[in-house]
Amino acid sequence: MTALRAKRASSRECKVLAWHFEKPSYSGAIKILGSVPHACYRFSKGPLAEIRMTIRASSRKAFEYRTRLTDNRIWDMFALRQGDVIVATPPKCGTTWTQALVLSLLFEKPGMDKVMDDLSVWLDPAFRDQLPIVRMFEAQNHRRCIKTHTPFDGIPFDPDCTYIAVYRHPIDAHFSMRRHVANLKEDLIQDRFPDKPTASFALFVGETVREEMADGITLEAIVHHFKSFKSNIQHPNIHIFHYADMRRDLLSHTRKLASVLGLKIDDEMLAAIAESMQFENMQANARASAKEKTQRSTTFKDPSAFFDSASSRKWEGKLSDEDLRAFHKRLAELLPEDDARWLQSGGELTA
Repeated sequence: MTALRAKRASSRECKVLAWHFEKPSYSGAIKILGSVPHACYRFSKGPLAEIRMTIRASSRKAFEYRTRLTDNRIWDMFALRQGDVIVATPPKCGTTWTQALVLSLLFEKPGMDKVMDDLSVWLDPAFRDQLPIVRMFEAQNHRRCIKTHTPFDGIPFDPDCTYIAVYRHPIDAHFSMRRHVANLKEDLIQDRFPDKPTASFALFVGETVREEMADGITLEAIVHHFKSFKSNIQHPNIHIFHYADMRRDLLSHTRKLASVLGLKIDDEMLAAIAESMQFENMQANARASAKEKTQRSTTFKDPSAFFDSASSRKWEGKLSDEDLRAFHKRLAELLPEDDARWLQSGGELTA
């Protein structure tokens, strides 16, 4: 085997190497090249067979998260592609809503939440076999929408991908997560959500060890996720949104999302997509498909309850003034005032 050339390529393609073989049998080459992460291969046949390999220039993730919910080691063997969209949010902060919006925009087709489980799923859950998920994404030949709850320091960065992070008032996220966990068939993190709201809230505002930050089930973990993305906001392909802004004006949010994805979609289609993505319509679709054999039907006691109420101030009547004071005190310890205000209500995010 003789390497004929190696040259510098674009920022996304680190090197292009070509090997020639006397016979069109590629098993040995595949064995050699298959050990290289993030590689793409092109084959040609004939007496002088050629294999070309492109090594991607994505950065490696900085931190390894292995928890009850998250195992981000899969990113080491997952090849990102130019144009991929990574939706990275803490749990119950508008992940599914954002995925559905992204897919509807990429396909220019309203109501893509109905087929989302076949196109865009969570890549790095610790409690599922991840290899079938990787194969599903590898088989796709369109722009992909990849879901994760992992903070920015736990996923690779690629300048040719788009990263979308969404946040929500932390207390609303906590109470939505309480209902979510109660609806799970499998006992994953039920011990973190005691029946008494004030008891689970005390765990929520308490300290979190570094390794568990990826699960996003505590205030400190949500803040860590937010800080990991905001500290990298200088990159033009990283975008941060807030759930409250989506609720206030979904059409404007849809238009902005189309812009950051580099899509030119006419106003009529944008309006149709935004209307189909109104939370009430997505909730109705979830109820209609609840009886079908889907991933949700094997995960949840009531698949139609996957979508909560999408309302705010879920804690009213359930938390005391003392509970709320503890929350605000802890939040002030974790974030500057402007960031703490934004995390609760959205609006303009200051640099």
